[in-house]
Amino acid sequence: MDDAKFGFGIHKVDIDDADAGDPDGDAPDSLEFGALPRLPKPPVVRIEDQYVERFAVLGSNVIGIGSGLRGSNDRRSNGDTLTFDTKTAELAVLPDLPKGLIGGCVRLAVAVGNRLYVLTDYEDQFCWGGLHCLKLEDDAAADGCPEDEKKPSRSGEDLWSWRDLNFYGPYGYTSTRWFWSGDDPYMLPLSPEGIVAHALYPAGRAFFVSVHCHYVDDHRGRGTFSYDTERGCWSRHGDWELPFIGRAHYDRGLHAWVGLHAQSDGHGEFTPESDGHICACDVPRLDGVTAPGRKLSKEKLFLEDPRRHVDAKLVDMGGGGRFCLVGILTRPGVDREECVGDGDKCVLRLTTFRVEYGGDGELVTADRRPARSFKLSKYHDFARSCYDYWLAFWA
Repeated sequence: MDDAKFGFGIHKVDIDDADAGDPDGDAPDSLEFGALPRLPKPPVVRIEDQYVERFAVLGSNVIGIGSGLRGSNDRRSNGDTLTFDTKTAELAVLPDLPKGLIGGCVRLAVAVGNRLYVLTDYEDQFCWGGLHCLKLEDDAAADGCPEDEKKPSRSGEDLWSWRDLNFYGPYGYTSTRWFWSGDDPYMLPLSPEGIVAHALYPAGRAFFVSVHCHYVDDHRGRGTFSYDTERGCWSRHGDWELPFIGRAHYDRGLHAWVGLHAQSDGHGEFTPESDGHICACDVPRLDGVTAPGRKLSKEKLFLEDPRRHVDAKLVDMGGGGRFCLVGILTRPGVDREECVGDGDKCVLRLTTFRVEYGGDGELVTADRRPARSFKLSKYHDFARSCYDYWLAFWA
């Protein structure tokens, strides 16, 4: 969480601690704002590094990526990779990012087995980008294992290493190469800037990415793609897009991906925000080209006042159809455009529930638990940046 002027905090919240919750989960204003607690102190770890701009989770590890300062003579101009293991409390810093990550913008980071795949674009090469891989050398973590099974942690003997998947080019076959036809190896088949949704294939072999970019007229700016981590290649599945915003999670009970539904603009076009409904989407085949079926819940999980909504993420609570909606709202009387900076202008709200099919096969949310609410300050306006300055995960 970007709850400090120059840095970030990793916080652990007991979701079942009813004593700290809001007694009325549907009305976070039922408590006076001043009576709301802050996040537990001290945080698990406080990272005072203003250059760490993007975070991701790989198993029990929180990974921070600092892209460095291009053209700077600073000794850290080549960027850093910061890793923190939430199980062992081990903190490590790896100097010098791969060349393609220095000065670039991380648009997406996806954990697959014991690897973190990172898609970037560059400020001086419009719609050009790269695919990089951060691998944890951990024998206990099998490549391609399902996301909800073996969670890679590390011991003192484990090593982190970056691998540039662009290096091998489109012709020489290796297990880590990527290619798109015969194009330049540094040209991704999609516009990284337009990534709006992603999901991990159930077997952990591939991940899907949907793109909606108004600035790109060809196939790179619209549609759904997948990257096969075993073959090291991209596939395009069509002009359709996944119906989510951000990450979707595979639920075995539903046999579907579950995520926050993307809001429509009234003309059938998705917008880069969620409408607050839960959506379930069938998992397409790796060689499929048709849009998968989907179902939408009737219940809306966001507040009725859209002016207070800042951002939200859906967290899988370990399976069984249990999820937690982690949302950031402005406090009463504060506009969304004014919520950044000192003064505890935001509210962090957590709501747990189950997703299941009803008697008629409809998608419903059940066992909705009262929300927990915390007041906090945020110091980055991620709505105006390519970086995702906060995340939530279950461990």
